[in-house]
Amino acid sequence: MRSLVVAWLERHGLPGWLAPDYMVMVGLAALLGAIATQRLSRRDGADAGLEGRALLAAYAGALAGGYVFEWLRALPEALLSRSLDPLLHAGRAAYGGLLMGALAAAWVLRRGGATALPFLDRAVPLCGISYGFVRTGCFLAGCDYGKPTAGFFGVRFPAGSPAALDHASLGWVPQGAPSLPVHPTQLYEAVVGLVAGVVASLWLLGPRRDGRAFGTWIALYATGRFCVEMVRGDASRGTYGPLSSAQLVSIVLLVGVGAAVVLARKGPRLSLASAMLAAAALVVPEEAAAQPAKPTGTTTQAPAGQPPKQPAGQTPPAAGPKAGAATPSSVPPPPPVQQAQPYPPPPQGGTAYPYPPPAQGAAPYPYPYPYPPPPQGAAPYPYPYPYPYPPPPPGGTPTGVRSVPAEELPPEEKPADPQKEYNKLRFGIGLAGGGYFAPGRFAVKDGALVDLEATYRIATGSRQRFEIGLEGRFVGTNDAAQWGIGVPLRFVTGLGRYAEIDFTTMPFYSRVVFDSAYFEPANGFGARFQLGFGFPLTSHFAIGFTPLGFGIMGSGSVHTLFTYEPRFWVKVAPF
Repeated sequence: MRSLVVAWLERHGLPGWLAPDYMVMVGLAALLGAIATQRLSRRDGADAGLEGRALLAAYAGALAGGYVFEWLRALPEALLSRSLDPLLHAGRAAYGGLLMGALAAAWVLRRGGATALPFLDRAVPLCGISYGFVRTGCFLAGCDYGKPTAGFFGVRFPAGSPAALDHASLGWVPQGAPSLPVHPTQLYEAVVGLVAGVVASLWLLGPRRDGRAFGTWIALYATGRFCVEMVRGDASRGTYGPLSSAQLVSIVLLVGVGAAVVLARKGPRLSLASAMLAAAALVVPEEAAAQPAKPTGTTTQAPAGQPPKQPAGQTPPAAGPKAGAATPSSVPPPPPVQQAQPYPPPPQGGTAYPYPPPAQGAAPYPYPYPYPPPPQGAAPYPYPYPYPYPPPPPGGTPTGVRSVPAEELPPEEKPADPQKEYNKLRFGIGLAGGGYFAPGRFAVKDGALVDLEATYRIATGSRQRFEIGLEGRFVGTNDAAQWGIGVPLRFVTGLGRYAEIDFTTMPFYSRVVFDSAYFEPANGFGARFQLGFGFPLTSHFAIGFTPLGFGIMGSGSVHTLFTYEPRFWVKVAPF
């Protein structure tokens, strides 16, 4: 299509080099997207330097991910043909670039001590601009074209374009002729990316940067991409049964966004529970239990010269008011600050002082003798305020005794939390075994499977993490064996100290080898979707099971196959 733009420019006296090509559109998208992202970073007060490095990592990851995704798709063809041509002529996958770019940026931000969600929200305009410009570049290059159409919007690509060459090889048009009118799916997808970016950017008008904008863009783009794939017509894309690889990834992303929304809705409940506990602590503080009760002033008349008698369970009041002394009907004054002194002698003719002397090395009681002795059989006064004030309640602090501040208390030993410790580790190795069942396909025998995986783990919270890695698989049945490799993409969230739940999607490739000599080996591509439960027993070891594991596989030589794959597994996280 660029050749037509060049011809139009030259016909109007303009140089043909003004016509943009695919790489020019990619460069413009990168430049404009970087400007928009950096402006938003400075407006939000974020670390522009750190987010600039994350942006560079995202570009590098997007470039590498686009190629890696297509190489994985072309690998079976290269193995069968024993040639590197399928790998050398592989293109780039948009979804591969998106996923690897986001992961690369998240890795840089985590190393810098920042979280990824605010950056991903600020990158929404970048995503919209990138898909709008890059898909327009695809339209100029003629790749990723659509199915033939008789509608007025159909576009005929010029001779020599991918669409024209493919149509000529099928005998639909003569060699050297333009293509049939086809859907301009490149422009459809450009519009989807731009509209999704505009709608999702509405979240950026507010102060919150919690992943809502990026999640909205992902959901809108994945939905639009799934629909656009229905009218794609290029033969180079991977198809597995009725679905293309992009449609499978769209389904995975939509499921992931839905799971994130469900988990996010649990946040207010947890916050409300914490607020209720805090309010209860304010209303009924523990310190209130340590305050002594105010004594009552009820006494009974006693003979002259003797201390008044108290009802059962009460102590007698002071013999008389005295300056600075406490009375039963008033709040006790603070004990005077004085040096250790011996007790004063009793008044002339008075009863000898009945209180026991203080323990060796302790200060004497601060108040002097005219206070009456305790009732018969009562324990002598052991706390700093003088008799008649009652003792503190069990476990309470005596009146006048300084309570130890919390910062001076020894730290309480917290109970072990294996899930949090296990969640911090960055590398995991897992071994799983389970069943392989293909309901409704009598020609496919049931069997057993063994999986071995290694994953890199990115903690997104104290109990949450994301895992990505490689998995090798062997499936054995009575008449065939499967050898496969997959890329697990797993989100894990803790349910408590000893439990967690995981959601996994895994694109994979399988090589099916039949026991019968009448059947050639076949290649299959697909994806697995799993929901499992794990139980960290220590900070480095966990066991678990996957009750809900489903797979879909197919190719040009393998009919679409749906499987049920329950598993039990053990995992070790060495570091």
